[in-house]
Amino acid sequence: MRLHAAQALLDDCFQGVEEGAPRMFEPGEPRFTERTSAVWLEYRWYVQDRGLAEVFVKWRRVEPSACAREEVSVLRLHLLGHAAGLVARAQRVLAAGEPSPGRLLELLGADGVRRECSAAGPTGITLEHWPPPTPQPLLPEATFQGLAAVLADAGASFEERHEAVDRLCRERSPRVVATLLRALEVGPSLSALRRLSEWGETDALPYVDQALARVAPDNPGDLWTLTALRRRFEAWGRVSRVI
Repeated sequence: MRLHAAQALLDDCFQGVEEGAPRMFEPGEPRFTERTSAVWLEYRWYVQDRGLAEVFVKWRRVEPSACAREEVSVLRLHLLGHAAGLVARAQRVLAAGEPSPGRLLELLGADGVRRECSAAGPTGITLEHWPPPTPQPLLPEATFQGLAAVLADAGASFEERHEAVDRLCRERSPRVVATLLRALEVGPSLSALRRLSEWGETDALPYVDQALARVAPDNPGDLWTLTALRRRFEAWGRVSRVI
């Protein structure tokens, strides 16, 4: 499926649905053109009721003027929150291809995400249903306190903080959210920002802005990543206003 056809498909399937944040079309933004990558990216965020559909499109890095006719390699949709109203629209995108077992899904682990896959020629289409907020068993108190202590320690290494976030987020609860936000007061943590963005915790938005302010002008990779996180938080903000 060529890029122009994929974009037209998305426009048709999500016609009339509000976009919660400005699209990110990498070839059209000069500040990202020096990002070291073999591919171009486009992100979109559609919001409805209490959920959002995040769209991710990837194709080979060619001259911007040649993008429209380039074959898309990946077309992926993430359904986050309570996104029942967006399922039918997302499945129309999926139906543009033939059912497929997907690519590399065996490497993704038991993360609770339900995936449906299809293929339209060389284009792999994946619809991911991310688990909505539900009550979960609490971690043992000693485990929770130990992980929280790592995140409260300004001297903890990047690896220690990353592992602590990963283990702590096996429990999804207000106390974990509060701990992650306090960790961001101590120091930057991309893993904490990513998890809070997946959960729609928009109180983390100021910390994204702080991280963006620290990005060096010659680091377009981090600029892209953090800008995408900020747009996801923006989209969650729109969800909260239409509940």
